[in-house]
Amino acid sequence: MGYDRLYFLKKAYAIYPGVVAPVSAGFLADHYRRRRARRGPLRAALDALVGLGFQAWIPWRARKVQRKFGLDDAWRARAVEIARARFADPQDVALFRIDEAGALDGYVRRFEDAALNKRINPLGWTRDCALADKARFYARCRDAGLPHPETVAVVEAGRLTPGADPAGRELVAKPADGEGGDGLVMLGAFADPDDLAARLAGALRASRGTLVVQPRIATHPALRDLALQALPTVRVVTLLDEAGAPEVVSATFRFASDPAAQVDNMKAGGLIAAVDLEAGTLGVACRGYGGGDHHVHPVTAAPIAGRALPDWAAAKGLCARAHAQAFADYALVGWDVAMAPDGPLLIEGNGKPGVLMPQRAARRGLGDGRYGVLLAHHLATKA
Repeated sequence: MGYDRLYFLKKAYAIYPGVVAPVSAGFLADHYRRRRARRGPLRAALDALVGLGFQAWIPWRARKVQRKFGLDDAWRARAVEIARARFADPQDVALFRIDEAGALDGYVRRFEDAALNKRINPLGWTRDCALADKARFYARCRDAGLPHPETVAVVEAGRLTPGADPAGRELVAKPADGEGGDGLVMLGAFADPDDLAARLAGALRASRGTLVVQPRIATHPALRDLALQALPTVRVVTLLDEAGAPEVVSATFRFASDPAAQVDNMKAGGLIAAVDLEAGTLGVACRGYGGGDHHVHPVTAAPIAGRALPDWAAAKGLCARAHAQAFADYALVGWDVAMAPDGPLLIEGNGKPGVLMPQRAARRGLGDGRYGVLLAHHLATKA
């Protein structure tokens, strides 16, 4: 995806949640009180103008969301009322399935997330972020002895730097700075390093930027009836606790619903299900953007709700160990973990893991658990 300047520009201005007094989830109230107290008169005036514009925008936005998700007029009227009362995006009202204003109290609204993340995780917003570059991410994992996919080659500016022997394995290539499965290329098998060097450039002719070539990871046998053709992953979020030790605060299982999909992410129509942090069992699944709930897989009819993930304790331990040993310079990390036949593997790390997926999947706000407690802690200590 590259260093997306437009993305960073959009996140540069942190919307103040209100016109004069802030309207937020309870666990963020102290943060916004501090933010309000620090504002000068010009920023306060600008925030008030933006807040009035936001309130005026809500009915238009609600109408657009209504059409997008096929909702009725009664939903739109209620969404406008809730959004105005809680200074919320009507799309959040739809995606989080909010039916009364008070239900939003534990949620991090999506427009808040970037500003909160930038305050507690500033390294994630720099060009040197090791979590945003797969080559650097895997180098840290390798140095720390953390299980991750081997790097068979790195391709940069058309030049191939060889790594592990391809040894006839199925290979994939992915952009070093890509997210969400964007730019993934299925390469097939190569007999040996010479075969790889001879044929790889042609296989990647349409790709741009730096690419990391790795073996295609097999799915754990216990999950194959949910996987289809895409490797399912668990997004495990760890936050440093009050003593500076990583704590698992959220987990969401992602898996494909389309037999033609090569990746498990929401943009490809993937399903998401919350993971019980203690038991490793799945909740009811849903699509990331609209649609109904799924107790069984819509293609294979395999059970979802109540199903236990294999090697769950090992996956949690791996994420906590990775955060402590290799990425302790970040307060918050979202890990994409593959449940492979031989145990969990770290596929990616994310310094900006987002709040849509875990809150939609769990049907509750992140502020209701340890995530909210620790986020408030970090916001206070970095004020």
